[in-house]
Amino acid sequence: LKLTRTDCAVSRLVMFNDVSISLPAKVRGPEAEEEWEEVDWVTWSTGSVTVETESFLILFKPAGGGNVKAKTLGNLVKATTVIQEDQDSKTLIVTTSESLHKTFRMTFSTGADTADFLELASRAEQAHAAASKMQDTHGVDPSSEAARLESSLRTKLADRWPLIFTGAELYGPDPHGEASTEVLLGRGAVVLLDPPETTNKVGSYELLFYCEDEDSKPSRTFAISPEMSLTRQDDEEGEGLAASYILKGPSMSAAHSLCFEDGSIAGNFVRDFRVRSRLMDMSLKTVRGRAAAQDLRKDLESLKQRSLAAQAWTIIRLLLVLAMLLVAARAAHLVSQDSGRPPLEYLVTIGQDIGSALHLSASATSAAGAKVCEVAFGTVDAGGLRQCSKEVSAQDMRQCIDSLVGYAPAMGW
Repeated sequence: LKLTRTDCAVSRLVMFNDVSISLPAKVRGPEAEEEWEEVDWVTWSTGSVTVETESFLILFKPAGGGNVKAKTLGNLVKATTVIQEDQDSKTLIVTTSESLHKTFRMTFSTGADTADFLELASRAEQAHAAASKMQDTHGVDPSSEAARLESSLRTKLADRWPLIFTGAELYGPDPHGEASTEVLLGRGAVVLLDPPETTNKVGSYELLFYCEDEDSKPSRTFAISPEMSLTRQDDEEGEGLAASYILKGPSMSAAHSLCFEDGSIAGNFVRDFRVRSRLMDMSLKTVRGRAAAQDLRKDLESLKQRSLAAQAWTIIRLLLVLAMLLVAARAAHLVSQDSGRPPLEYLVTIGQDIGSALHLSASATSAAGAKVCEVAFGTVDAGGLRQCSKEVSAQDMRQCIDSLVGYAPAMGW
C-alpha cells in the first residue's frame, strides 16, 4: 500500500503484484458480466495491478515492461468470485467502466490479495450505486459538475477571457513513485489563458488544469513555450477515449497526457492550443532573426574598421619601403661619386637631403593650401601682399594688388 497525493485530493494507491489477467475471446455486451461461465477467456498478460481508492481507477503494468507506461483498465465497478472446487478461489471476474472490454478475469497470487481486492470492489460498488441514486433523485450528473466548474472559472478569470474545455483528465508521472509510471493526476477542465491586454509584448500564454473538487487554484500550470508539441494518441489499446493527446515541451520535466470525453471539445482545444503554440514559435524565430541581424551588423562594422586600419597600415608600409629605397639609392650615388669619404659624412649628407625634402614638401603643401583657399574663398597670399606694400607709388601698389586678386581693369586707374 502507498499514499499518493495529487493536486486535487489525497488518495491511496493499492498495488497487487503478480496478477494474471485474461480477456474475453470475443468482445461481448453487458450479458458477459452475468454469463461469464460461458465466456471463453484468453490469457492476456501478468503484472502489477494498482487501484486508486478515491476514483477506483485500475492501472495495469505488465511484468518486465521497463519504461512502458501503465495501461488504464477503467474504473472498478464490481468483482465476482470464481468458485473453484477443493481450493481457495483466487480468481475474480472484474467489471470496470472500460468501454471496450468492460470485463476482465484476474487471478491473484495470494488469498490475502484476493480479499483486499474484493473489499475495494465492494466499496466501489457502493460508491457507484450511491452516485446512480443521486443522479436519479437529484439529477446530478457529470455534465452539471462540468458546467459548475466552467461557471466558477469564468467568474474567477473574467478579466483574462479564458478558454475553458471541460470533461478532461490529466495523466502524468507518479509524484511519489516511479517516473515511468503514469497515473491520473485529476479530472476537471483545461484552461488556456492569454497575456493581459496591458502588455505590448507577445507575453506568456499558459495552459492550466483545474480539478473538479478544487477550483480555487490550478493543479498544474504549463507555460506554452516555443517547440511545445501536442500529439494525438491512437486508441490502439481500446481504452474508449474520445481523444487523447501527449503534451511535451522543452520546459516540462516529463510528458503529460490529456484525455477528453467529448471529441468536439478536444478538437476546439487542439485548434486554440496550436494557434498559440505557433505564435510562440514565430516569436522565437523573430527574436533569433533580430539577434542574427544585429550580430551581422556588428561583424560588418568590425570588418570595416579592420579594413580601414589595414589600408592605412599598407600605405604606411609602402611609404616606409619607398623611403628606405630612396635612402639606399642616395647612399649608393654618394659612394659612387666619392668612395673615400668616411661613412659618417654620407649619413650627414643623407640627413641634410631628407631635411631639404621635408622643407620642400612643407612649402609645397603650404602653397597648395593657399591656392586652394584663394580659389575657394578668394583669399590673398600673405607674402605677395607684403611685397605689394613695399611699392612707393599708389598706382604701382594698386596694380600689384590687382595682380594678386586676379583683377584686370579695362582702362587705367
